[in-house]
Amino acid sequence: MQPAILKLGCRNFRSYQALTLNFSSRFVVFYGKNGAGKTNILEAISLFSSDRGLRKASISDFANFNTKSEGWSLELMSGKDGYKTFLETGFGNGRRFGKIDGAVSASLAALEEFVWLLWIIPSMDTIFIGSKTDRRNFFDHLVSGYDKKYKNRLKKIQNLQRERLSVLAYRRDETWLDILEKKIAEESVFVAKSRFEFLNQLKEIFENCSSNFLRPQVSIEGKIENIVAINSDEDAVLEISDILKNSRNEDSEKQSTGVSVHRSLWLAHHQKSQLEAENCSTGEQKAFLISLVLAVARIYQQSKRGIPVLLLDDLMMHLDKIRRKTLIDELSELNIQTFFTGTELYLFEDLKDIAQIFHVENSICNEIRP
Repeated sequence: MQPAILKLGCRNFRSYQALTLNFSSRFVVFYGKNGAGKTNILEAISLFSSDRGLRKASISDFANFNTKSEGWSLELMSGKDGYKTFLETGFGNGRRFGKIDGAVSASLAALEEFVWLLWIIPSMDTIFIGSKTDRRNFFDHLVSGYDKKYKNRLKKIQNLQRERLSVLAYRRDETWLDILEKKIAEESVFVAKSRFEFLNQLKEIFENCSSNFLRPQVSIEGKIENIVAINSDEDAVLEISDILKNSRNEDSEKQSTGVSVHRSLWLAHHQKSQLEAENCSTGEQKAFLISLVLAVARIYQQSKRGIPVLLLDDLMMHLDKIRRKTLIDELSELNIQTFFTGTELYLFEDLKDIAQIFHVENSICNEIRP
């Protein structure tokens, strides 16, 4: 199978003034000491999405610190069914841009039609015990890979809510508030339904695909979801609109929207003990995260939304030898391109005959030939 990503180019990005890498394998390993520049490469790949990449950094943080220019650019060549597509993203003339085969794209989301990126990084170890907002953002990213309209709907709801609060604070136009609240309700119903569909797909994958990693039981709680679950779409829109109308004074005082899809809570439980993930061991939480990401990659393959690519930053050192072998076996069965980083080469012993391996030192990448 042809790798999804065939080439990566970095210009004035992080620790790299210039870097070009060609990929010929579905498994690519970058190993070297901490601070060598390994994660910067994975971050560069992760920016071929509409998000801020795996570190959620600001645009100003991406520019190479040895140059005076704030501009930076990344190039990626993707391949599918024998066809090659050239993608580009970067920062220039005061804005972030995206290009497809040299033509400026209408939005960064258009890049995701060619590659869809999933990652596991060290900071995600707290995804089940950290802030509810971080967890919601994580799951929303997963759902958006299943439904390409999902992310835009979330942004649209956010903008409508912001406009509603402005009207409540300054104009109090009842007719316009009715219109805004109906639009919020309509978009919220679509978001809730996408979340339910994603959860059904996830449950089906967990039931039908074998894995040696412990799997969580995932659910979502929220007033919007509760309404959508027991009503027709039309009745749900009416009920949500009424709730928003009746909460105008309270929302105006607090300058926030009390009932919103942006307040829903994603939950994960141990399937046997029913303990919430935050009360499970760190090893169980790590297994939950891995099995969840692997299952979602399967969902993406079925939905034909871009080509799923996994970025696994410093994951292998936290797994014992058996678990490392298990992960490689499952990734091989998934048949998707995976990029790894690690500090020691022995962590990738099970990949030595099939992976493309680069040693990284002082932001210099040298391919290790067998």
